[in-house]
Amino acid sequence: MRSWIFVIALFTCSISFGQTAYLDSLKNSLQKRVSSDTMRVFQYNEIAWSYLDYSLDSTYFYLQKGLALAQKKHYPNGVMDAKNTLGIYYRLNSRYPEAIKIYEELIQLRKKYHQEDKLIGVYSNLGSVYYEKREFALALKYYQKAIDEARRIKDDKRILVLYTNLGVTYKAVGLYDQAIVAFEDALKLNKDIKGEESSIYLNLGTVYHDRQMYHQSLKYFLIAKAEVEKSGDYRLLETILYNLSLDYRHTKQFPKAKKMLAELKKVAQRLDEEAVWFTYYHGEANYLTDIKKYPEALQSAEMAEQLSDKEADLMSYAEVQLTKASIYQEMGQSKLAIEHAERALEAFNDSEDVNAQIRTYNTLSEILKLAGNHKRALEYFEKANSLKEKMDLEAVTNQIATLNSLNELERKEQDLALSKQTNQLITAENGRKSNLILGLFLIGGLIVISLGISFKSNQQKKKANELLNRQNEEIENQKSLIEEKQTEILDSIHYAKRIQESLLVQQKLLQESLPNSFIFFQPKDIVSGDFYWATKRNGKFYLAICDSTGHGVPGAFMSALNITFLSEAINQLGIVEPGKIFNHVRSRLIESISHDGAKDGMDGILFCFDETGKKLTYAAAYNYPVVIRDGELIKFPADKMPVGKSDIIQEFQTYEIQIEPGDELIAYTDGYADQFGGEKGKKLKLANLHEYLLTISNEKMAEQHALLKEYFHSWKGNLEQVDDVCLFGVKLI
Repeated sequence: MRSWIFVIALFTCSISFGQTAYLDSLKNSLQKRVSSDTMRVFQYNEIAWSYLDYSLDSTYFYLQKGLALAQKKHYPNGVMDAKNTLGIYYRLNSRYPEAIKIYEELIQLRKKYHQEDKLIGVYSNLGSVYYEKREFALALKYYQKAIDEARRIKDDKRILVLYTNLGVTYKAVGLYDQAIVAFEDALKLNKDIKGEESSIYLNLGTVYHDRQMYHQSLKYFLIAKAEVEKSGDYRLLETILYNLSLDYRHTKQFPKAKKMLAELKKVAQRLDEEAVWFTYYHGEANYLTDIKKYPEALQSAEMAEQLSDKEADLMSYAEVQLTKASIYQEMGQSKLAIEHAERALEAFNDSEDVNAQIRTYNTLSEILKLAGNHKRALEYFEKANSLKEKMDLEAVTNQIATLNSLNELERKEQDLALSKQTNQLITAENGRKSNLILGLFLIGGLIVISLGISFKSNQQKKKANELLNRQNEEIENQKSLIEEKQTEILDSIHYAKRIQESLLVQQKLLQESLPNSFIFFQPKDIVSGDFYWATKRNGKFYLAICDSTGHGVPGAFMSALNITFLSEAINQLGIVEPGKIFNHVRSRLIESISHDGAKDGMDGILFCFDETGKKLTYAAAYNYPVVIRDGELIKFPADKMPVGKSDIIQEFQTYEIQIEPGDELIAYTDGYADQFGGEKGKKLKLANLHEYLLTISNEKMAEQHALLKEYFHSWKGNLEQVDDVCLFGVKLI
């Protein structure tokens, strides 16, 4: 997908006709005498600034002159202005260590000369340096520092820009929930400020597109389109129209995709630039392929290829080759399909675009499979799968590393603040002591005399106290060490909780797909082995209610692995039937972790809801679903084996439930029924849970949720929770 990435630096510039005239006037002024050296510094700095994005060599030349003169004349404002521009110069030249050093110097100077309001720009630019270095935790840290400064002076316009930068950074790490929060915060501010609506909506659309939530991405792309049409920004409109056509194709809304391409053609005619015409013809080729008009699709692809330049834009060239490969594949011309796919692969390998490489390997695998060359088809499939696994692992590792780094940075900031406060207290105390030295000196003489008299009698007492103090000190040190370790462990577990929560299905997606539903989710510890996860694909909504081996941290790791394999089966491999999805997850678990007889895995249910709402299929490992219908609780079948290594290895079945009006579907893990409590401290058991579900079945779903939660806590009383709890309910039709 051609995505719009909107990162705004607070200090950027571009050269327009008016700026060129201003630059010429500044250069001419250098030939004239000026009233002061500070004015000459200003001229050098202004010329350097105006040359940014136009001639970086000229920027550096004038910066050196301005900085040298400002330092010579001890002109701090001139030094700071020069360093600010120098930081941008280093960033644009990818000289990141030098940019960081300059900005760190500038931070100290701004603080020294009490220019805290200008720290917003320094922190923001430093965040952009770390973003480009892909050190996302530090980028987030400095964007947040800039936000804090902007809040202090109530500069909402800058906060709006910085929220956008935060969102783009979270999106780059794959922390989509945090990205959505940042963009939505920007939208709240934008209601008062105005001016950036389209870019924020466009960013929200790309987040939902990356999550394959195409109905949501379409919603935000359409809002962005309406806003851009008001402003007349045709370059931004080009991106929006292309993205809309792409997502309409994903959702099989081909007439609407065609309409967006027709509007994109008008934009191309207006701008009349090769890059825009390439976007149009490439989009049209893919659309025509989708509706099976292959000769016309090939013509559009040929037009796009003529507009792409292999030397200047390798990615565009490669994308066209891959499109042509798909067209030739559909036309049954395997030889040409393979030829163009291999051209695409060569170009994508040079660009190091892993996503594009995976797509190309999969295309080659499909072409070769249809051509009967199953051996090579399998080779390419395995290459795609291997790359995908590696990329997914790197993504999760990067997310964990970013969250851990944020935690560590926050802890260091707190330590630094505490150290600073302690030093201030020590300084104040030393001052107070200095004032008392003379008096203490005189009193000290009397104290020495008294001590001399009592010295002998206190020796034994002193030795005893020293021994006691050493023992107390050792106990305190051990206590502090234990508390420190406990804090570190808890911090890590709380960050693990944040990671796990980002993997669980978001309530927004659940309510959008199953509006009359609820989830009662209560981990035994901070993190959980139970999980609920969902995804949408090709008109189907999949929901898993599962119980991984173990609870706490080990259970959470297992739940993350199980979610990864479920997503792989549905979203990457396109497996449709729940039973086959469970088969795939079990296979991946066995090959990944079930060594030396280990039987880690999960019990649970995977539902598949057809978007029509009239068909419901599922796979069940030990746990079975129940339906409450006309005051009766009906149990549906389950396979008596886990998703993982076990003594029984059979194919999981895909079962179907014939839905009737008013049906209420319930699924749960074993934690609720296994809880000890009541007057005699016994297990609740499934029979009692089922009886209670029948008792409350006439209530609204929100009320049932509250009652089930209350019943659980009432039963448990003061006893410890024995297991993770996950219970799902939905009213169907």
